[in-house]
Amino acid sequence: MFRSGVVVLLMTVLWSCSFFGDRKKGQYIPVQYDLSQEIGPFSGLGANVPISFYSRRMKVLQTFNDLGIQYIRVKRTTDNWNDLLALRSATTRLGIKWIYTLDAIPNSFVNEYGQLVDVPGFAKWWAEEVDELLYQDVPADFIELLDRPDIATSDSLALTSEQYNELIHATRQELDLRDFQQVAIIGPALSGPGIAGEMETWYVELDQQAFDIINRWTVHMWEDRIENGKLFPALANLLEYLDQTESRKPVFVNSYASSETKFGMVEYPDPDQYDILGNLSSFETYYYSASFTMPYGLRVYSNTLDLLRNKEVVPFIYQLYDAPADVKYLKKSWGLLDLNGEPKPVFTLLSLLLKKIPENAVVVEANSSLQNGLNTLVFKSQDQIIFTLSNEENESQSMQVSLAGAGRSLEITTAFQCYATAVYPPELGKSDGVEVNEVEIKVRYDGASKSHVFPVSLEPHSIFVAEFSYK
Repeated sequence: MFRSGVVVLLMTVLWSCSFFGDRKKGQYIPVQYDLSQEIGPFSGLGANVPISFYSRRMKVLQTFNDLGIQYIRVKRTTDNWNDLLALRSATTRLGIKWIYTLDAIPNSFVNEYGQLVDVPGFAKWWAEEVDELLYQDVPADFIELLDRPDIATSDSLALTSEQYNELIHATRQELDLRDFQQVAIIGPALSGPGIAGEMETWYVELDQQAFDIINRWTVHMWEDRIENGKLFPALANLLEYLDQTESRKPVFVNSYASSETKFGMVEYPDPDQYDILGNLSSFETYYYSASFTMPYGLRVYSNTLDLLRNKEVVPFIYQLYDAPADVKYLKKSWGLLDLNGEPKPVFTLLSLLLKKIPENAVVVEANSSLQNGLNTLVFKSQDQIIFTLSNEENESQSMQVSLAGAGRSLEITTAFQCYATAVYPPELGKSDGVEVNEVEIKVRYDGASKSHVFPVSLEPHSIFVAEFSYK
Protein backbone atom coordinates (compact mmCIF):
# COMPACT_ATOMS: atom_id res chain seq x y z
CA MET A 1 0.00 0.00 0.00
CA PHE A 2 2.52 2.62 1.11
CA ARG A 3 6.04 2.50 2.42
CA SER A 4 5.56 2.55 6.17
CA GLY A 5 8.07 2.29 8.95
CA VAL A 6 7.76 2.47 12.68
CA VAL A 7 10.41 4.98 13.72
CA VAL A 8 10.46 6.63 17.11
CA LEU A 9 11.26 10.29 16.55
CA LEU A 10 13.32 11.60 19.51
CA MET A 11 12.61 15.18 20.53
CA THR A 12 15.55 17.52 20.55
CA VAL A 13 16.72 19.04 23.82
CA LEU A 14 15.66 22.45 22.61
CA TRP A 15 12.14 21.29 21.80
CA SER A 16 11.64 19.51 25.13
CA CYS A 17 13.09 22.29 27.22
CA SER A 18 11.30 25.08 25.41
CA PHE A 19 7.96 23.38 25.90
CA PHE A 20 8.45 23.31 29.64
CA GLY A 21 9.20 26.98 29.86
CA ASP A 22 12.64 27.84 28.46
CA ARG A 23 11.34 29.13 25.15
CA LYS A 24 9.76 32.55 25.05
CA LYS A 25 5.99 32.67 25.09
CA GLY A 26 4.41 32.91 21.65
CA GLN A 27 6.89 30.81 19.71
CA TYR A 28 4.47 27.88 19.71
CA ILE A 29 1.20 28.10 17.82
CA PRO A 30 -1.56 27.35 20.38
CA VAL A 31 -4.18 24.72 19.55
CA GLN A 32 -6.83 24.64 22.25
CA TYR A 33 -9.82 22.33 22.72
CA ASP A 34 -12.56 22.05 25.30
CA LEU A 35 -13.62 18.43 24.84
CA SER A 36 -16.99 19.10 26.46
CA GLN A 37 -17.93 21.47 23.59
CA GLU A 38 -19.36 19.05 21.02
CA ILE A 39 -20.46 19.98 17.50
CA GLY A 40 -22.48 16.81 16.99
CA PRO A 41 -22.16 13.14 16.05
CA PHE A 42 -19.65 12.01 13.46
CA SER A 43 -21.91 10.73 10.68
CA GLY A 44 -19.26 8.95 8.63
CA LEU A 45 -17.89 9.42 5.16
CA GLY A 46 -19.27 8.56 1.72
CA ALA A 47 -17.64 7.89 -1.63
CA ASN A 48 -18.58 8.02 -5.29
CA VAL A 49 -17.75 4.60 -6.72
CA PRO A 50 -17.40 3.99 -10.48
CA ILE A 51 -19.10 0.79 -11.60
CA SER A 52 -16.51 -1.24 -13.50
CA PHE A 53 -14.55 -4.45 -13.25
CA TYR A 54 -12.11 -2.65 -11.00
CA SER A 55 -14.72 -2.77 -8.25
CA ARG A 56 -13.43 -6.32 -7.62
CA ARG A 57 -9.76 -5.69 -8.37
CA MET A 58 -9.49 -2.82 -5.91
CA LYS A 59 -9.94 -4.89 -2.71
CA VAL A 60 -13.11 -3.02 -1.89
CA LEU A 61 -13.56 -4.33 1.64
CA GLN A 62 -10.10 -3.18 2.70
CA THR A 63 -10.47 0.18 0.98
CA PHE A 64 -13.85 0.90 2.57
CA ASN A 65 -12.55 -0.14 5.98
CA ASP A 66 -9.45 2.05 5.65
CA LEU A 67 -11.63 5.08 4.90
CA GLY A 68 -14.52 4.26 7.25
CA ILE A 69 -16.97 4.51 4.34
CA GLN A 70 -20.62 4.28 5.41
CA TYR A 71 -22.33 5.38 2.19
CA ILE A 72 -21.58 4.96 -1.50
CA ARG A 73 -23.01 6.87 -4.43
CA VAL A 74 -23.24 5.03 -7.76
CA LYS A 75 -24.38 5.71 -11.31
CA ARG A 76 -25.20 2.86 -13.64
CA THR A 77 -24.55 3.64 -17.29
CA THR A 78 -24.68 0.06 -18.60
CA ASP A 79 -26.46 -3.15 -17.66
CA ASN A 80 -23.35 -4.56 -16.02
CA TRP A 81 -25.12 -6.43 -13.23
CA ASN A 82 -22.11 -8.62 -12.41
CA ASP A 83 -20.12 -5.58 -11.31
CA LEU A 84 -23.02 -4.19 -9.32
CA LEU A 85 -23.50 -7.53 -7.59
CA ALA A 86 -19.78 -7.77 -6.76
CA LEU A 87 -19.88 -4.32 -5.22
CA ARG A 88 -23.09 -5.10 -3.38
CA SER A 89 -21.58 -8.24 -1.87
CA ALA A 90 -18.67 -6.25 -0.46
CA THR A 91 -20.77 -3.39 0.90
CA THR A 92 -23.48 -5.54 2.46
CA ARG A 93 -21.01 -7.16 4.83
CA LEU A 94 -20.00 -3.70 6.02
CA GLY A 95 -23.53 -2.33 6.33
CA ILE A 96 -22.84 0.39 3.75
CA LYS A 97 -25.87 2.28 2.42
CA TRP A 98 -26.34 2.91 -1.31
CA ILE A 99 -27.31 6.11 -3.12
CA TYR A 100 -28.38 5.65 -6.70
CA THR A 101 -28.20 8.78 -8.86
CA LEU A 102 -28.43 9.85 -12.50
CA ASP A 103 -26.37 12.14 -14.74
CA ALA A 104 -29.06 12.89 -17.33
CA ILE A 105 -32.79 12.42 -17.88
CA PRO A 106 -33.49 9.58 -20.36
CA ASN A 107 -34.15 10.89 -23.87
CA SER A 108 -37.71 9.60 -24.00
CA PHE A 109 -38.80 12.15 -21.38
CA VAL A 110 -37.18 15.31 -22.82
CA ASN A 111 -37.74 17.48 -25.88
CA GLU A 112 -35.22 18.32 -28.60
CA TYR A 113 -33.67 20.95 -26.28
CA GLY A 114 -33.06 18.47 -23.48
CA GLN A 115 -35.85 19.86 -21.31
CA LEU A 116 -38.07 17.59 -19.24
CA VAL A 117 -41.56 17.40 -20.74
CA ASP A 118 -42.93 14.19 -19.18
CA VAL A 119 -42.71 14.38 -15.39
CA PRO A 120 -45.07 11.42 -14.73
CA GLY A 121 -43.13 9.29 -17.24
CA PHE A 122 -39.78 10.11 -15.62
CA ALA A 123 -41.20 9.36 -12.16
CA LYS A 124 -42.46 5.99 -13.36
CA TRP A 125 -39.04 5.29 -14.91
CA TRP A 126 -37.43 5.86 -11.51
CA ALA A 127 -39.83 3.44 -9.80
CA GLU A 128 -39.18 0.81 -12.46
CA GLU A 129 -35.42 1.35 -12.10
CA VAL A 130 -35.65 0.74 -8.34
CA ASP A 131 -37.75 -2.35 -9.05
CA GLU A 132 -35.08 -3.69 -11.42
CA LEU A 133 -32.30 -2.93 -8.94
CA LEU A 134 -34.04 -4.83 -6.17
CA TYR A 135 -34.85 -7.70 -8.54
CA GLN A 136 -31.12 -7.98 -9.15
CA ASP A 137 -30.60 -7.92 -5.37
CA VAL A 138 -28.94 -4.49 -5.45
CA PRO A 139 -30.02 -2.10 -2.67
CA ALA A 140 -31.38 1.36 -3.31
CA ASP A 141 -31.45 2.90 0.15
CA PHE A 142 -31.58 6.41 -1.32
CA ILE A 143 -32.29 7.75 -4.79
CA GLU A 144 -31.18 11.15 -6.08
CA LEU A 145 -33.48 12.07 -8.97
CA LEU A 146 -30.92 14.02 -11.01
CA ASP A 147 -27.35 15.15 -10.41
CA ARG A 148 -26.87 18.94 -10.65
CA PRO A 149 -30.36 19.87 -11.96
CA ASP A 150 -29.39 23.56 -11.73
CA ILE A 151 -26.71 23.22 -14.43
CA ALA A 152 -27.82 24.54 -17.81
CA THR A 153 -27.36 22.40 -20.92
CA SER A 154 -27.93 23.90 -24.37
CA ASP A 155 -28.57 27.27 -22.69
CA SER A 156 -31.47 25.96 -20.60
CA LEU A 157 -32.14 23.86 -17.53
CA ALA A 158 -33.23 20.26 -18.02
CA LEU A 159 -36.02 20.99 -15.54
CA THR A 160 -37.15 23.94 -13.46
CA SER A 161 -37.37 23.99 -9.68
CA GLU A 162 -41.18 23.85 -10.03
CA GLN A 163 -40.88 20.69 -12.13
CA TYR A 164 -38.50 19.28 -9.55
CA ASN A 165 -41.15 19.80 -6.88
CA GLU A 166 -43.67 17.99 -9.10
CA LEU A 167 -41.18 15.18 -9.77
CA ILE A 168 -40.65 14.56 -6.06
CA HIS A 169 -44.40 14.07 -5.55
CA ALA A 170 -44.81 11.84 -8.60
CA THR A 171 -41.78 9.65 -7.82
CA ARG A 172 -42.81 9.13 -4.20
CA GLN A 173 -46.27 8.09 -5.36
CA GLU A 174 -44.88 5.62 -7.91
CA LEU A 175 -42.50 4.13 -5.34
CA ASP A 176 -45.27 3.73 -2.77
CA LEU A 177 -47.53 2.03 -5.30
CA ARG A 178 -44.86 -0.66 -5.62
CA ASP A 179 -44.39 -0.91 -1.82
CA PHE A 180 -40.96 0.75 -1.88
CA GLN A 181 -41.67 2.96 1.12
CA GLN A 182 -38.18 2.13 2.49
CA VAL A 183 -36.49 3.85 -0.48
CA ALA A 184 -35.76 7.46 0.49
CA ILE A 185 -35.61 10.38 -1.95
CA ILE A 186 -32.76 12.85 -1.42
CA GLY A 187 -31.76 15.98 -3.31
CA PRO A 188 -31.67 18.39 -5.02
CA ALA A 189 -27.92 17.72 -5.67
CA LEU A 190 -27.21 21.33 -6.59
CA SER A 191 -23.84 22.25 -8.12
CA GLY A 192 -22.90 24.47 -5.15
CA PRO A 193 -24.08 25.61 -1.71
CA GLY A 194 -25.06 29.15 -2.72
CA ILE A 195 -28.52 30.24 -1.64
CA ALA A 196 -28.89 33.45 -3.63
CA GLY A 197 -30.82 33.98 -6.87
CA GLU A 198 -31.89 30.93 -8.85
CA MET A 199 -30.33 28.38 -6.50
CA GLU A 200 -32.64 29.43 -3.69
CA THR A 201 -35.72 28.39 -5.63
CA TRP A 202 -34.74 24.72 -5.34
CA TYR A 203 -35.41 25.04 -1.62
CA VAL A 204 -38.16 27.64 -1.29
CA GLU A 205 -40.34 26.31 -4.12
CA LEU A 206 -40.75 22.93 -2.48
CA ASP A 207 -44.23 22.70 -0.98
CA GLN A 208 -44.70 21.25 2.49
CA GLN A 209 -45.41 17.72 1.25
CA ALA A 210 -42.33 17.70 -0.98
CA PHE A 211 -40.26 19.04 1.90
CA ASP A 212 -41.51 16.18 4.07
CA ILE A 213 -40.68 13.66 1.32
CA ILE A 214 -37.06 14.81 0.92
CA ASN A 215 -35.07 12.71 3.37
CA ARG A 216 -31.77 14.67 3.20
CA TRP A 217 -30.38 17.60 1.31
CA THR A 218 -27.57 16.92 -1.16
CA VAL A 219 -25.12 19.43 -2.61
CA HIS A 220 -21.74 19.60 -4.37
CA MET A 221 -18.86 21.49 -2.69
CA TRP A 222 -15.96 22.72 -4.86
CA GLU A 223 -13.75 25.76 -4.23
CA ASP A 224 -14.10 27.18 -7.75
CA ARG A 225 -17.90 27.38 -7.31
CA ILE A 226 -17.70 29.17 -3.95
CA GLU A 227 -16.95 32.80 -3.10
CA ASN A 228 -13.44 33.04 -1.60
CA GLY A 229 -13.02 29.31 -2.21
CA LYS A 230 -13.57 28.36 1.46
CA LEU A 231 -15.68 25.28 2.06
CA PHE A 232 -16.41 25.66 5.77
CA PRO A 233 -18.01 29.14 5.72
CA ALA A 234 -19.87 28.38 2.48
CA LEU A 235 -21.49 25.26 3.92
CA ALA A 236 -22.08 26.98 7.26
CA ASN A 237 -23.97 29.76 5.42
CA LEU A 238 -26.18 27.19 3.71
CA LEU A 239 -26.91 25.41 6.98
CA GLU A 240 -27.70 28.74 8.67
CA TYR A 241 -30.11 29.58 5.85
CA LEU A 242 -31.85 26.21 6.21
CA ASP A 243 -32.17 26.80 9.96
CA GLN A 244 -33.67 30.25 9.40
CA THR A 245 -36.24 28.89 6.94
CA GLU A 246 -37.02 25.95 9.26
CA SER A 247 -35.94 23.52 6.56
CA ARG A 248 -32.84 22.02 8.18
CA LYS A 249 -32.19 18.36 7.45
CA PRO A 250 -29.03 16.23 7.46
CA VAL A 251 -26.82 17.05 4.47
CA PHE A 252 -24.94 14.76 2.11
CA VAL A 253 -22.11 16.72 0.46
CA ASN A 254 -22.35 14.33 -2.46
CA SER A 255 -19.15 15.41 -4.20
CA TYR A 256 -16.00 17.12 -2.96
CA ALA A 257 -12.22 16.96 -3.31
CA SER A 258 -10.22 20.02 -4.44
CA SER A 259 -10.45 22.01 -7.66
CA GLU A 260 -7.09 23.64 -6.89
CA THR A 261 -4.19 22.62 -9.13
CA LYS A 262 -1.66 25.35 -8.28
CA PHE A 263 0.15 24.97 -4.97
CA GLY A 264 2.71 27.62 -4.14
CA MET A 265 4.36 28.50 -7.44
CA VAL A 266 3.84 25.07 -9.01
CA GLU A 267 1.00 24.35 -11.46
CA TYR A 268 0.04 20.68 -11.83
CA PRO A 269 -2.09 19.05 -14.56
CA ASP A 270 -5.81 19.24 -13.84
CA PRO A 271 -7.33 15.85 -12.91
CA ASP A 272 -10.06 16.70 -15.42
CA GLN A 273 -7.43 16.58 -18.19
CA TYR A 274 -4.30 14.76 -17.11
CA ASP A 275 -0.92 15.04 -18.85
CA ILE A 276 0.47 12.21 -21.00
CA LEU A 277 3.92 11.59 -19.58
CA GLY A 278 6.42 8.77 -19.27
CA ASN A 279 5.95 5.41 -20.99
CA LEU A 280 3.38 5.81 -23.74
CA SER A 281 3.05 2.07 -24.37
CA SER A 282 0.47 1.56 -21.61
CA PHE A 283 -2.22 3.96 -20.43
CA GLU A 284 -1.96 2.39 -16.97
CA THR A 285 1.50 3.80 -16.33
CA TYR A 286 1.86 7.18 -17.99
CA TYR A 287 -1.03 9.31 -16.81
CA TYR A 288 -0.34 12.01 -14.20
CA SER A 289 -2.22 14.89 -12.59
CA ALA A 290 -2.44 16.94 -9.39
CA SER A 291 -4.22 14.01 -7.73
CA PHE A 292 -0.84 12.22 -7.50
CA THR A 293 0.71 14.97 -5.37
CA MET A 294 1.08 15.57 -1.65
CA PRO A 295 -0.08 19.24 -1.81
CA TYR A 296 -3.33 18.12 -3.45
CA GLY A 297 -3.76 15.37 -0.85
CA LEU A 298 -3.29 17.83 2.00
CA ARG A 299 -5.86 20.21 0.52
CA VAL A 300 -8.42 17.39 0.26
CA TYR A 301 -7.57 16.37 3.84
CA SER A 302 -8.14 19.93 5.07
CA ASN A 303 -11.39 20.19 3.10
CA THR A 304 -12.53 16.95 4.74
CA LEU A 305 -11.95 18.43 8.20
CA ASP A 306 -13.80 21.62 7.21
CA LEU A 307 -16.85 19.65 6.09
CA LEU A 308 -16.87 17.34 9.11
CA ARG A 309 -16.90 20.26 11.55
CA ASN A 310 -20.47 21.01 10.46
CA LYS A 311 -23.28 19.22 12.28
CA GLU A 312 -25.12 16.37 10.49
CA VAL A 313 -22.95 16.51 7.38
CA VAL A 314 -21.59 13.50 5.47
CA PRO A 315 -18.88 14.35 2.88
CA PHE A 316 -18.62 12.11 -0.20
CA ILE A 317 -15.20 11.65 -1.79
CA TYR A 318 -15.55 12.65 -5.43
CA GLN A 319 -14.13 9.38 -6.77
CA LEU A 320 -12.85 6.40 -4.83
CA TYR A 321 -10.55 5.07 -7.56
CA ASP A 322 -9.54 5.82 -11.13
CA ALA A 323 -11.73 3.99 -13.63
CA PRO A 324 -10.24 2.69 -16.89
CA ALA A 325 -12.79 4.37 -19.15
CA ASP A 326 -12.29 7.73 -17.39
CA VAL A 327 -8.52 7.56 -17.73
CA LYS A 328 -8.26 6.13 -21.24
CA TYR A 329 -11.00 8.06 -23.01
CA LEU A 330 -11.88 11.10 -20.88
CA LYS A 331 -8.38 11.87 -19.53
CA LYS A 332 -9.74 12.09 -15.96
CA SER A 333 -7.84 10.95 -12.87
CA TRP A 334 -9.72 11.99 -9.73
CA GLY A 335 -9.45 8.70 -7.80
CA LEU A 336 -7.79 8.16 -4.44
CA LEU A 337 -6.33 4.95 -5.91
CA ASP A 338 -4.71 4.65 -9.32
CA LEU A 339 -5.53 2.11 -12.03
CA ASN A 340 -3.33 -0.50 -10.39
CA GLY A 341 -5.06 -0.14 -7.04
CA GLU A 342 -2.07 1.69 -5.56
CA PRO A 343 -2.77 4.54 -3.14
CA LYS A 344 -2.13 8.13 -4.08
CA PRO A 345 -0.93 10.43 -1.27
CA VAL A 346 -4.50 11.61 -0.65
CA PHE A 347 -5.62 8.06 0.19
CA THR A 348 -2.72 7.54 2.61
CA LEU A 349 -3.54 10.78 4.43
CA LEU A 350 -7.28 10.19 4.72
CA SER A 351 -6.99 6.55 5.73
CA LEU A 352 -4.53 7.34 8.52
CA LEU A 353 -7.24 9.39 10.24
CA LEU A 354 -10.53 7.86 9.20
CA LYS A 355 -9.81 4.24 10.08
CA LYS A 356 -9.10 5.36 13.66
CA ILE A 357 -12.36 7.21 14.30
CA PRO A 358 -14.47 4.98 16.58
CA GLU A 359 -18.15 4.23 16.18
CA ASN A 360 -20.50 6.65 17.93
CA ALA A 361 -17.81 9.35 17.92
CA VAL A 362 -18.70 13.02 18.19
CA VAL A 363 -16.86 15.98 16.64
CA VAL A 364 -15.25 18.70 18.77
CA GLU A 365 -14.31 22.12 17.39
CA ALA A 366 -11.06 23.89 18.33
CA ASN A 367 -11.35 26.96 20.55
CA SER A 368 -8.54 28.70 18.66
CA SER A 369 -8.30 29.52 14.96
CA LEU A 370 -5.21 28.63 12.93
CA GLN A 371 -3.45 30.42 10.11
CA ASN A 372 -4.01 29.42 6.50
CA GLY A 373 -2.32 26.16 5.65
CA LEU A 374 -2.98 24.64 9.10
CA ASN A 375 -6.06 22.75 10.19
CA THR A 376 -7.19 20.63 13.13
CA LEU A 377 -10.12 18.60 14.46
CA VAL A 378 -10.93 16.22 17.31
CA PHE A 379 -13.21 13.17 17.42
CA LYS A 380 -14.13 11.58 20.73
CA SER A 381 -16.06 8.59 22.05
CA GLN A 382 -16.59 7.20 25.54
CA ASP A 383 -13.22 5.44 25.35
CA GLN A 384 -11.05 7.36 22.87
CA ILE A 385 -9.94 10.77 21.67
CA ILE A 386 -8.66 11.13 18.07
CA PHE A 387 -6.76 14.36 17.42
CA THR A 388 -5.38 15.56 14.09
CA LEU A 389 -3.37 18.45 12.69
CA SER A 390 -2.45 19.17 9.07
CA ASN A 391 0.28 21.40 7.65
CA GLU A 392 0.17 22.46 4.00
CA GLU A 393 3.07 24.89 4.46
CA ASN A 394 6.62 24.51 3.12
CA GLU A 395 8.05 25.09 6.62
CA SER A 396 7.88 23.07 9.82
CA GLN A 397 5.36 24.28 12.40
CA SER A 398 5.65 24.00 16.20
CA MET A 399 2.31 23.65 17.97
CA GLN A 400 1.31 23.50 21.63
CA VAL A 401 -1.90 21.48 22.03
CA SER A 402 -4.19 21.80 25.02
CA LEU A 403 -7.07 19.36 25.60
CA ALA A 404 -9.35 20.59 28.38
CA GLY A 405 -12.64 19.20 29.61
CA ALA A 406 -11.73 15.52 29.39
CA GLY A 407 -13.19 14.83 32.81
CA ARG A 408 -10.71 11.98 33.29
CA SER A 409 -7.00 11.40 32.87
CA LEU A 410 -5.82 10.79 29.31
CA GLU A 411 -2.92 8.69 28.12
CA ILE A 412 -1.44 8.52 24.64
CA THR A 413 -2.07 5.26 22.78
CA THR A 414 -0.44 5.92 19.42
CA ALA A 415 0.68 8.93 17.41
CA PHE A 416 1.70 9.09 13.78
CA GLN A 417 3.02 11.67 11.39
CA CYS A 418 2.52 11.25 7.65
CA TYR A 419 4.80 13.45 5.57
CA ALA A 420 6.17 13.90 2.08
CA THR A 421 9.53 12.25 1.48
CA ALA A 422 9.61 13.81 -1.99
CA VAL A 423 7.44 16.41 -3.76
CA TYR A 424 8.31 16.03 -7.43
CA PRO A 425 8.02 18.70 -10.14
CA PRO A 426 5.14 18.01 -12.54
CA GLU A 427 7.41 17.46 -15.56
CA LEU A 428 8.56 14.18 -13.99
CA GLY A 429 5.02 12.81 -13.92
CA LYS A 430 5.80 10.88 -10.75
CA SER A 431 3.62 10.33 -7.69
CA ASP A 432 4.99 12.09 -4.61
CA GLY A 433 6.75 10.01 -1.98
CA VAL A 434 4.92 9.52 1.33
CA GLU A 435 5.99 7.99 4.63
CA VAL A 436 4.10 7.21 7.83
CA ASN A 437 6.12 7.12 11.06
CA GLU A 438 5.17 6.53 14.64
CA VAL A 439 5.97 9.52 16.83
CA GLU A 440 6.70 9.76 20.54
CA ILE A 441 4.94 12.62 22.31
CA LYS A 442 5.03 13.59 25.97
CA VAL A 443 1.75 14.62 27.58
CA ARG A 444 1.62 16.48 30.87
CA TYR A 445 -1.36 17.55 32.95
CA ASP A 446 -1.63 21.27 33.65
CA GLY A 447 -3.56 21.58 36.91
CA ALA A 448 -4.09 25.33 36.55
CA SER A 449 -5.98 25.00 33.27
CA LYS A 450 -7.14 21.42 33.93
CA SER A 451 -5.77 20.51 30.53
CA HIS A 452 -3.65 17.78 29.01
CA VAL A 453 -0.86 19.60 27.17
CA PHE A 454 1.70 18.38 24.65
CA PRO A 455 3.90 19.77 21.85
CA VAL A 456 3.72 18.73 18.20
CA SER A 457 6.38 19.55 15.61
CA LEU A 458 4.82 19.22 12.16
CA GLU A 459 7.04 18.57 9.16
CA PRO A 460 6.34 20.51 5.93
CA HIS A 461 3.56 18.91 3.90
CA SER A 462 2.40 16.60 6.68
CA ILE A 463 -0.39 15.52 8.99
CA PHE A 464 -0.32 14.36 12.61
CA VAL A 465 -2.85 11.91 14.08
CA ALA A 466 -2.87 10.89 17.74
CA GLU A 467 -5.10 8.47 19.63
CA PHE A 468 -5.71 8.88 23.35
CA SER A 469 -7.55 6.64 25.81
CA TYR A 470 -8.93 7.31 29.26
CA LYS A 471 -7.05 5.89 32.23
